[in-house]
Amino acid sequence: MTRRTLAILLFVWCRLASAADPIAPKERREAIDASQLGYVFGFSTFRPQYELPPAGSYRLPVIARPSDHPVLDSDGTPKTLFGLKGKRLAVVNFIYTSCNEATGCPFSRSVLERVDRAVAADPRLASQVTLITLSFDPQRDDAERMATIRRFHHPRSDWHFVTTSGEQELGPILDDFDQPVAKLRFRDGQWSGVFRHVLKVFLLDPQSRIRNVYSVGFLDADLVVDDLRTLIAE
Repeated sequence: MTRRTLAILLFVWCRLASAADPIAPKERREAIDASQLGYVFGFSTFRPQYELPPAGSYRLPVIARPSDHPVLDSDGTPKTLFGLKGKRLAVVNFIYTSCNEATGCPFSRSVLERVDRAVAADPRLASQVTLITLSFDPQRDDAERMATIRRFHHPRSDWHFVTTSGEQELGPILDDFDQPVAKLRFRDGQWSGVFRHVLKVFLLDPQSRIRNVYSVGFLDADLVVDDLRTLIAE
């Protein structure tokens, strides 16, 4: 890698870091739509390289039946996961806001923002779909922090950013959704501040059953929206 190439990469990274930091001072924040973050990182390479089947032309099997769990909404109000969802369809993703892994939480947030825009633009979807972003880092991602992240994305549909009151409440949710998360620690046992986790986004039907699980290779907004329309057509 030449020095010129390295300099360009560092420049792009610094500009993106400023844009992506929702609590950065306004004078340091780049005016960029968060839905564009994936393209700066090269997330477009993860878009399906095949033609999607028409919505409603296929069926999605029931994968699992998670239970309801207590959460805290971004205004600090105690809720439950299914209480927020109601009888609607839901797209649920697990993140921690300090994540800087390109194919991790920033990627899933950028995809959900595209889903948010598509849902808001379709009255039928808007009345039957909710999005829920849940942090698995309650120590740092309190309700105030999740409210900051929510403002950064400017939701146009019913998109909740939630956390839990602590790891005791978080653990059963992660177990129920089979969402692997582990703290990376230094040799002395001190937490590095980084999580090892598998990117998963879950599609829930009106009965709160998991009907699809998306990971990096298959997490695409168009696919998620087609799956939502497929479930509505059932």
